[in-house]
Amino acid sequence: MKRIILQTLVPAVVVLVALVAAMALAQEQQEQQQKPKKIAEEEDDPAFRSGISVSATQVRLDVTVRDKDGNLFTGLKKEHFTVYEDKVKQDITNFLTVEAPITAVLLVEYTNHWFGGMRWTDTFLYEAWLASLSFVEQLRQDDWLALVAFDIKPTILTDFTQDRMEIHRAVNRLNIPGFSEINLFDALTDTLDRLQEVEGRTAVIVVATGIDTFSKTNLSKTLKRVKQANSPIYAVSLGGGLRARADHRFSTNLRMDFLQADNTLRSFAKFTGGEAFFPRFTAQYRNIFHAISTLLRNQYSLSYIPSNTKKDGKFRKIRVEVDLDGDGKRDKKLKVNHRSGYLADKG
Repeated sequence: MKRIILQTLVPAVVVLVALVAAMALAQEQQEQQQKPKKIAEEEDDPAFRSGISVSATQVRLDVTVRDKDGNLFTGLKKEHFTVYEDKVKQDITNFLTVEAPITAVLLVEYTNHWFGGMRWTDTFLYEAWLASLSFVEQLRQDDWLALVAFDIKPTILTDFTQDRMEIHRAVNRLNIPGFSEINLFDALTDTLDRLQEVEGRTAVIVVATGIDTFSKTNLSKTLKRVKQANSPIYAVSLGGGLRARADHRFSTNLRMDFLQADNTLRSFAKFTGGEAFFPRFTAQYRNIFHAISTLLRNQYSLSYIPSNTKKDGKFRKIRVEVDLDGDGKRDKKLKVNHRSGYLADKG
């Protein structure tokens, strides 16, 4: 009798084990598909340094819409949107309302700061550390974050992860900088190049003064690279409070440097469809990063095939309008945010 029972059970057990193994394999494959590709790649990989090129057949836009009070405006449909490229109306081919987890790189300035002949390192490092933690607080369980710090070169403190403890450990490594240089342009270009290999919607949050002191890449080339990016850049300026308190101790040239730095951060955001923030008090960080988190999670995704098929390498300006009433007129009460254009392929 025992032998009969065993003979009956063994095939069933084998089938059950095989079924469990198949389910585990399927789950592992699904997790691998959902996980962003690492931004840390071998430097000898030919794809590592390749640049982003916008497809000549389709342009994708991530669009946020807010009312006059700054609140997100949801529930819009395809017929509410009109897209213009160089003032020529385009046909929207795809439309999605995106409410998705965040996949972002937090790019943090981390250096010895000398301004006006004085050392301000402690002030700036505390702000960078506090700002980083403020953004981490906004993360949800299904969000992915990579943390990159830069001085004379960018350093990946943690690759894309959903592990809060790993991110906190990485933030706590922001303690003793080794260099006084601020190579923002090189660091941002490097980050955008790495993000090219990451599938899906991504974003870059830049926490920096906006000043660059030693980069191999100049501002003009950096802006050209930014115009090619598919990732919105959200910039949060460091040192606003210090600048307000110590402005009388700064030279005219240093004031001009800071004003140029502010314009640089605004340009990064403008060209990519992000936003730039200039807090004067550290208490503002929480609300700023909450706003960034909300914007990244709630977007409209539009795609169109450009009517201009010339491969001239020129910058094509994009404008998106929202018409709530269906009268063909732009609703001026709404603020529509998106990247300002793209660089066409060059044949």
